[in-house]
Amino acid sequence: MENLDRLREFFTAKNLKSYHPLMSEKELAKWVEPLEPSTLFSFQSKIDFLKQLNSFAQSHLEDELFLKQLLTKTFFEEDIIGAFEVKALSSRLDLLKINGVTTAFEIKSEFDSLEKLEKQSQDYLALFEYNYLVVGEKHLEKAEKVLPHEFGIYTVKNKKLKRFRASRRNRSINPKSQLSILTSKELRIEFKSNESNWILANYSSTEINEAFKKILKKRYTQKWNFIKERSSEIFPLDYQYFFHHPISPQLIYSR
Repeated sequence: MENLDRLREFFTAKNLKSYHPLMSEKELAKWVEPLEPSTLFSFQSKIDFLKQLNSFAQSHLEDELFLKQLLTKTFFEEDIIGAFEVKALSSRLDLLKINGVTTAFEIKSEFDSLEKLEKQSQDYLALFEYNYLVVGEKHLEKAEKVLPHEFGIYTVKNKKLKRFRASRRNRSINPKSQLSILTSKELRIEFKSNESNWILANYSSTEINEAFKKILKKRYTQKWNFIKERSSEIFPLDYQYFFHHPISPQLIYSR
């Protein structure tokens, strides 16, 4: 039990966030050096280590990386386009789902702080049609007080997501904010202009929202399909890495 607690402490601290699949076998061995020998992962190869790490995470952790892969697996079962770490004004959204509507998911595990949640929620309400917080039960009571009423909430218990509160359709979308997170090239292709003031004067908020969804879907389709089609080859904790770096998993894992 003591060894298990030490492993949890190690992997739910900043240490897990410093992991990435490009680490070599030697680097991985150095990474787990702070653990006592009795708790050290015993591995013969990089692949062996990653199998153990992912198995441990899915059995014993409920940190941000675990919750992201849990959501991602549910997304793979749907006909949607997803995206990780989407720039959202002054915030960065953990996961976005696009399937006719935009649905934002912000993750706060029991190891995270809610300090930025109020500002993040306002940023997401300016951009997306539905918004959810995925939160550890430790933070549920406080999160309810901070979140706008439009936000839905998922809690995590026994490694499963449970919808605590449904999201309401957001009526506070700001078309100027939506245009601000699109590139000049994306604006020119869709609106024939990259001047926000001209677009706002010539298109309705509904038209801008529809174009916004179309642009984001186009931006992320290739990256999302890459990890979805190779989900059986990618370790769950690495979904986000391969979304941003569409490289052969075999090439990375054999490094």
